[in-house]
Amino acid sequence: MMRAVAYHRKPDIKKALREINALIKLRPKDAFAHELKGQILLESRQAKAAAAAYGKAVALAPHEPLILAGYGRALLAQKNYKKALAVLRKARAGDPFDPRMMRDLAMAYARTGNNGMASLATAERYAMSGRLKDAGIHAKRASGLLPRGSAGWNRAQDVLRVARQAKKRR
Repeated sequence: MMRAVAYHRKPDIKKALREINALIKLRPKDAFAHELKGQILLESRQAKAAAAAYGKAVALAPHEPLILAGYGRALLAQKNYKKALAVLRKARAGDPFDPRMMRDLAMAYARTGNNGMASLATAERYAMSGRLKDAGIHAKRASGLLPRGSAGWNRAQDVLRVARQAKKRR
């Protein structure tokens, strides 16, 4: 695995894939070996092959948020937005504190026409990273787009409240 990562960073994709394929041959049920193959392929702009590798990883570890997030990212790269949204929502349920996954989730919401939830996911991502001014801007936008009283609207209100409190403390 270390050699595959080293070759990938070099970048020598052919050698990286040869190493990860050798590992997969030795450990075919290792979900993280398939996940690494998906990452290498995705970062090499081979979205279709990446989605296939991530799909195998998800089949082996269907509740692992890191793997689900990578699969969602690969599906986004393939423009399979509806499926990406479903996968990324499942990833968020397992780990709501992954900022990269939250960025991808916001993109999936936006690409499927749900700008309110896209703004909410962006607001939550900014709040997690301490960028409360930006979080407040996006939470306010989400509040205007989401149905009043809905779960998403309530989450946007929570982010707005935190952003306002942070502003008062300055």
